[in-house]
Amino acid sequence: MKRKDIRQFIILLCGIVLVAVISTQYFFRIDLTAEKRHTLTPETRKVLNRLDAPLYVNIFLDGDLPIPFRRFRNNIREMLDDFRVHSGSRIVVRFFDPTDAANAAEREDRFVSLEENGLRRISIHKTNRDGSLSQQIIFPGAIILYKDRQASVNLLNNNSMLPPEAAINASLETLEYELIKTINLLSTDSIGTIALTTGRGELRRAEIYDLGRELSNFYNVEFQTIDGQLDALDRFEAVIIAKPQEPFDEKDKFIIDRYIMRGGKVMWLIDGARVYTDSLVSMGMTFALANELNLEDQLFTYGVRVNYGVVQDVMSNFITVIPDGSSQFVPAPWLYYPLVVPSPNHAITRNLAPVWHRYVSEIDTVGRDGNIRKTVLLQTSEWSRVRNVPVMIRLSEVQQPVHPQHFNRSHCITAVLLEGSFPSVFRHRNVRHLFPELQERQAERSVETKMIVVADGDIARNDVRNTPQGPIPSNPLGFDRNTNQTFANREFLINAINYLTDDAGLMNLRNREFTLRLLNRQKVTNDLLKWQVINIVLPMILLIVGGIIYNRQRRYRYGRQ
Repeated sequence: MKRKDIRQFIILLCGIVLVAVISTQYFFRIDLTAEKRHTLTPETRKVLNRLDAPLYVNIFLDGDLPIPFRRFRNNIREMLDDFRVHSGSRIVVRFFDPTDAANAAEREDRFVSLEENGLRRISIHKTNRDGSLSQQIIFPGAIILYKDRQASVNLLNNNSMLPPEAAINASLETLEYELIKTINLLSTDSIGTIALTTGRGELRRAEIYDLGRELSNFYNVEFQTIDGQLDALDRFEAVIIAKPQEPFDEKDKFIIDRYIMRGGKVMWLIDGARVYTDSLVSMGMTFALANELNLEDQLFTYGVRVNYGVVQDVMSNFITVIPDGSSQFVPAPWLYYPLVVPSPNHAITRNLAPVWHRYVSEIDTVGRDGNIRKTVLLQTSEWSRVRNVPVMIRLSEVQQPVHPQHFNRSHCITAVLLEGSFPSVFRHRNVRHLFPELQERQAERSVETKMIVVADGDIARNDVRNTPQGPIPSNPLGFDRNTNQTFANREFLINAINYLTDDAGLMNLRNREFTLRLLNRQKVTNDLLKWQVINIVLPMILLIVGGIIYNRQRRYRYGRQ
């Protein structure tokens, strides 16, 4: 009997060693979740397999955190562990507590350094052990280093319209995308070039500085004047036309159309109405006039029309005014600043906070071309209306009561995605007089491509401050100094460009959906005693009963020998 036991022990030990050796060579996991939240996508694995050097991920989310953020941190750690395994252990993960400093001055210096590196500071409420509340600063993001490159990524969806649990769940849905997008950027040998057009009164460099800086994390960004140069756009992966103020001539229109026919991607940020805000501030009134850019026929051919008008929406942002009889500025809703909730059904807009429009116009989708697919990305609330130009806008309108019956338009489209094969606006026109040197035959339809039209040029404009040296950026894109809120303008535009240029299919990761399974608080309260008995008393009873049965079996078995 003794030899038999020794032999069984040796066999068991050898089996354990064999399983351990095999497990070090092969990795597998059985994901039993309905949404497969613990399974990496093929696109992610492809990027990870491309790594040929150590990649360092520094996560600045550690220390004494509230319970929801501890879970968020643990989910980040688990996903990065999966990344490490699939990359052949080339990923090194380190967690840091940014508040761990010798004194307040050193801690603030560290905060400033993290912000300069692109991480977002977030203030949260924390419950202390004595039950009191306090403010805590966290940086739920990462700085990733690969070879001689570095990039930052913010991991928390900062949507103020969502409760904390839902915001963290939304962040988990996009966590794989945010991480792998940055790793893909760092590990790619060549990156594309994005053009910001100039020469037609577009946003100045200081006004579009924040968007350009953010885009430079993913692309080379250049300012480009078309100016009748036939090959002006050929080398760009995508083109952004941001708030032009002067009409386009037929030469430039043809160059843009030729670029699209060859598969070029364009993001049009076009105002339907021109509003002079300087006179609104100085005189208390201004006019909204039609912004005629000579692009109407071109956009109509592609399937959209930007209407001449200004949209008002009950769901709007604030401006500061001085009421009659007062000497202090107070915030007041300004109906010309709609806050639009992005569509939850598309990778570009999924899980985004509201986007802030300023004097936005309405877009109509036109035509029935079956080769063009149209997807609405942004639209106003159900309490909207459109004021057709010319129209006078008075600052005193903030004091007028809002009558719901006047806002009889709902869900005015302000941004639309167009995908497919587009007809050329010059397909039945002779363009030899424009470009005598042109040898190629004008294409009648484009190859498969994409474009996005937004009826608001200011969606890409950050605040500037005028100085003797010229205008300089003063606030990030989407930040409103009147309310100290940051809206999702930058995230929307970055996602839009990434979608237009996405050849690896990484944007599809943003469509992952995790079900938030929260406890029913009412049931927990009503059935508290029952579940306490089940979870505490019942296991103890089962343990005692099992012990009694085991002892009786031993007595019965060995008592007969």
